[in-house]
Amino acid sequence: MKTRASIISLAGCVLAGAGLSAAEPDSKKLAFFESKVRPLLIENCYECHSHESKIKGGLALDSLPGWQAGGDSGPVIVPGEPDQSLLITAVSYTDSDYEMPPKKKLPEAQIEILRQWVAMGAPDPRIVEMGRKERSTQVAAADLWSLQPVQKPEPPKIGDEATHAIDRFVRAKLAAAKLPSADPADDSTLLRRLHWNLTGLPPSPEQLSTFVGASKKDRHAAIETVVDDLLASPEFGERWARHWLDLVAYADTIGVGRPIPAPEAWRYRDYVIAAFNSDKPLPDFIRQQIAGDIRDPGGPGRKKGDVPSAEDLVATGFLAIGAWELVNGDKTQLRMDVVDRQVNRIGKAFLGMTMECARCHDHKFDPVSQRDYYAMAGILRSTVTLDGRLDGVFSNVHYTPLPESPDEMIERAGRARDFEQRVAEATKKKEAADAKVAPIQKHLNALKAEVEKAKGTPDEAAKSKEIETVEKQLTEARDAARKAAEPLAILHYLEPHLTQSLAMTVRDRPEPEPAHINIRGSAHQLGELVPIGFLSEVAPKRKPDFTVGSSGRQQLADWIADRGNPLTARVWVNRIWHHLFGTGLVRTVDNFGAMGDAPSHPELLDHLATTFVEEGWSTKKLIRQILLTQTWQQASVNSAAMAKGVREIDPDNRLLWHGSRRRIEAEALRDSMLAVSGELDRYGRGGPSLALELPGNFRPAGTGSVETGLKLPPGLKNRRTIYLPQRRAGPFNEVSFIEAFGLPSTNDETGMRVATALPSQALNLANSAFIQDRARAMAKRHTAADPTARLTSIFQAAYNRPPDADEIRLSLEFLNSLKAQLGQLPTPPKSIEDEAWARLCQSILMSNEFLFRT
Repeated sequence: MKTRASIISLAGCVLAGAGLSAAEPDSKKLAFFESKVRPLLIENCYECHSHESKIKGGLALDSLPGWQAGGDSGPVIVPGEPDQSLLITAVSYTDSDYEMPPKKKLPEAQIEILRQWVAMGAPDPRIVEMGRKERSTQVAAADLWSLQPVQKPEPPKIGDEATHAIDRFVRAKLAAAKLPSADPADDSTLLRRLHWNLTGLPPSPEQLSTFVGASKKDRHAAIETVVDDLLASPEFGERWARHWLDLVAYADTIGVGRPIPAPEAWRYRDYVIAAFNSDKPLPDFIRQQIAGDIRDPGGPGRKKGDVPSAEDLVATGFLAIGAWELVNGDKTQLRMDVVDRQVNRIGKAFLGMTMECARCHDHKFDPVSQRDYYAMAGILRSTVTLDGRLDGVFSNVHYTPLPESPDEMIERAGRARDFEQRVAEATKKKEAADAKVAPIQKHLNALKAEVEKAKGTPDEAAKSKEIETVEKQLTEARDAARKAAEPLAILHYLEPHLTQSLAMTVRDRPEPEPAHINIRGSAHQLGELVPIGFLSEVAPKRKPDFTVGSSGRQQLADWIADRGNPLTARVWVNRIWHHLFGTGLVRTVDNFGAMGDAPSHPELLDHLATTFVEEGWSTKKLIRQILLTQTWQQASVNSAAMAKGVREIDPDNRLLWHGSRRRIEAEALRDSMLAVSGELDRYGRGGPSLALELPGNFRPAGTGSVETGLKLPPGLKNRRTIYLPQRRAGPFNEVSFIEAFGLPSTNDETGMRVATALPSQALNLANSAFIQDRARAMAKRHTAADPTARLTSIFQAAYNRPPDADEIRLSLEFLNSLKAQLGQLPTPPKSIEDEAWARLCQSILMSNEFLFRT
C-alpha cells in the first residue's frame, strides 16, 4: 500500500543524516581484546606461536605485526570477516588440514570470543618488533593527566567578569579559535531540552505557555524556576537513575542466557532513584554501595552503635546484582569471575579506569600492575556474593533480611498467614489432581492384563481400543496433575520473597581471604599471594588502615571517596557533562587512562570538580550550575560560525560552538510517546518488576533451576520504562520497541551508549504495534471537529508549537490521500477517518522533530 511505503520512507529520512554511528568506541574493543582474547591466545596458542617459545608454521600470534604477516599458509585473519579467516576455520575444526590447537578443540564459548574479535575488526594493541618480546606501552603515573592532583584554575578574563565561570572557560577557547558562540535557543526548544534532559519527558502545552509568559518578563528567572522545579520532581530521579543503572549492568534476572529471576533486584533500582531524588552526596553514594553492610563506628559520618539500615543493605546491590554465571560447576573459577566483574565495575564506575586488563598481566597502557589488580581483588574475594548452590551446578545469590519497624513486622506476619493459606489451597488442588491419576492407572493396568489373556480371541481388538482411550485419559490426568503442581512449586520457590523483606546484598567472610595472582586469569593456577590494598599509583597513597578481620571494603570506599583522589570527582562531573551535552569533556567517559581521550577543556574540568566537592558533592547543584550557562542554552545551529568554515575546524563540536543535537534515548522515546498519547502512568512508582505469579511467567527448568517468563501485569505496562523488567541479553517482549533504539546490553557495564542509525529502527517505527497503538490513542485524544484545529492540537502536544501554513496544507493533503487509499482496500477499516488520523499521528511520532533533542 502506498501509505505504508510513505511511512517507511519517512522513517528512513528521519534517521538519515543524523550524524550517528553504529561503531563502538575503540577503547571498548581494546578492552574486549585485553579481557577476553589475549588470555585465550596466551593459554592456547603461545606455546607454538609466540616469540618467547617457538613460531611453528611461520605464524606468530603474540603481536599485531605477527598475525598481520601471516604464516606459511598465508594470512590467518581477515579483519571484519571471521568466515574468511583461517584462524576461525582452524579453531572450529571445519577443515581437517587446519585444526588448532591440535591436541583438543577449544570450547564453543572461546571460539565465539575469537569470532567476535575478528568480526569487530581484530583490534590489537600489541606492538612487537619481529624476533623480540612485546615492548611495554605503559604510561607512567607522572605522565598521565588524570592522575595529577585536581587544581582549581581561575576562570579566564574575557572582558565580562559577570559571565558564568563555565562560559568564560568555553568562550576563551572559542576566542582563541576566532569563533562566535551560537545565539540562545528559542523558548520552545529550550524548554523541551530542559524537560528531556532532566525528566526524560516532553513538556505539556500548558507548561510551555507558562514558561513563555514568564520568559517575556525575566528569561533567566523563568529558566531558573523550571530547572528548580524539574530537579525537585520525582521524574528527575527516574531519568537519572537510568544512567547509573546502565553503568552497573542492572537487570531483574541474574543468569546469562538462562533468565534466572532476581525477585529483589527492584530494591536496588528504587534505591538509586531515591538517591538521585534526595541528592545524596557522592561520598555517601560510594560508601553505601561498596560497604553499606559494614558500619565501623570509626568510619566517616558514623556513630558508635550504628547498625546498617535497610537502605545501607540494599545499596550493596551495586556489588551483588550482576551477570553472574550461576549455572557453573567450577565454583573456584566462578568466584574469581564474579570478583573480576566487581573490580571492573568499581574501577569503571567510580575511577574511570579499565581494570580488567590487569587480571592476566600488568596493564599494557595505564599504571596499574597485576599486583594492584589482585590487591583490590582480595577485598572482593573476602566478600560473599554467591554463598551457596541450589542444586548441583546451580549457585545461589546472597540475600539478607532487611531491618523492620514494628508495623513492618506486623505486615510480614500477615503475609506469612496469607502464604500459608495459598499453600494449603494449592496443595489441596494438587492432591485432588494426583488422586485422579491412580485409579486411571489401575484401570489401565487391569486392561493390559485382560488383553494378554484375550490374545488371539475376538475380544483382543476391542480391549486394545479401550486401552488407547484410557491411555489418553491417563495422559490428560497427568498433565492436569503437573499443572496443579506448578503453582505449588512457584510458591515454594517464592516463599522467602513472599514472607520476608529481603535484599540482594554482599557480606564479609568470617576472615579476610587475600587473592593469589591467577596465572593467565585461571583460578586454578595460583601465583604470589597479594595483600589487600588499592591502586598504588593513585593518590591518596597513604597506607590504608584496614580493620582487623574485615574485608577492607569500607577502607576501599573511603579511599575512593577521599577528596585527594584525583579521579573520583573528575569522573563524576564528566559523566554529568556527558549526559547534559551528549559528549563529555573527556569523550571516553569510562576510560581516563592512556587509551582514553584527553579533556577538551582541562581547566574547566578541574574547576567543575573542585566546585563540586566544595559545594558538598551535590549532583543537583552541579547540574543546575551547568544548565544555567549560555553554553548549554545556546541553539544547535550557529550560522555565524558555519560561515567561518568551522565544520572543517571542529566537526565534532569539541569547542562547544553550538548546542548538541541528538536523538533521545530509548526509554525517553517510549515514555514520551506514552506521554503525548495521554497514556503514561505518572504515579505508578517503585516495587517489584517481575510478575512471577502470572501463568506462564515461572517455569521450573529442572531441579533447583527456575526461569522467568515474559508477561507483564496490566498495571505495569504504561509505567515509565525504568520500572519495566529487564533480563540479561535484552528486555522483555512487551518493551522490545526500545531495544531497537540503543538500549545497552544488560550483560555489560555501559557508561556511554552507542548511538546508532539502523534500517531496523526505521522498520520498527513503521511497523511496531507499540507506536501504532500510541498513534491511535493520540488521535483519539485530540478530537476537535475542525481538521486544522485538531492538527494544531496534535502539533502542540508533540512538538510544543503550532504548525505553520505549509505544514497544515501538506498534512491535510496527506490525510485526504490516506482516506482515499484506505477506502480502496479490499477490507477497509471500520472507521476510515479514525485510521487516517492515527496514521498521520504515527508519522508525527516518527519525525526528526519528535525523535531528536535540538
